[in-house]
Amino acid sequence: MNSTSNDTGKKDLRPLVLVLFALCILGVTAIRNGWLPYFSKPISAPSKLAWCDGSVATGLYRVPTDAPYPAAEEQPQAETASGQEHKASRRPPAKLAPLFFKPIPINQADEELLITIPGIGPVLAKRIIEFRGQHGRINAIEELDEVKGIGPAKLEKLKAHLTVD
Repeated sequence: MNSTSNDTGKKDLRPLVLVLFALCILGVTAIRNGWLPYFSKPISAPSKLAWCDGSVATGLYRVPTDAPYPAAEEQPQAETASGQEHKASRRPPAKLAPLFFKPIPINQADEELLITIPGIGPVLAKRIIEFRGQHGRINAIEELDEVKGIGPAKLEKLKAHLTVD
């Protein structure tokens, strides 16, 4: 008997692997949708980050999404020593603005934070800080037009990334 078949007697296991994969997907879907009450546990509410000053320690905390953001008057006020400025509002520090995709407050930004803005490099950041030192507080973004290297076109681009605080 001359056999020209290349059959080595091994079975193809690919269909079995596909069936097992499909069963795993079905199981995960059933657990997530609550079809299997024994395995389904209540899913905790998503959380958000909030900046809190006061009670325990000042910092960034993870709070439930449905929790209201604490207003400035609800937070405990620490007594300030003489000569210290009292914060009128409880805003997060300027360094956290990019984290929340918010405009950066121009009067609080340091050189490192200004460099993160598209179109501002280290040299231009130094010029903005020097301008702020010479002229004092910036009351409008349009005042940056006087800084060397910032023209009308760049000023329009910067308006989207900066705010006056």
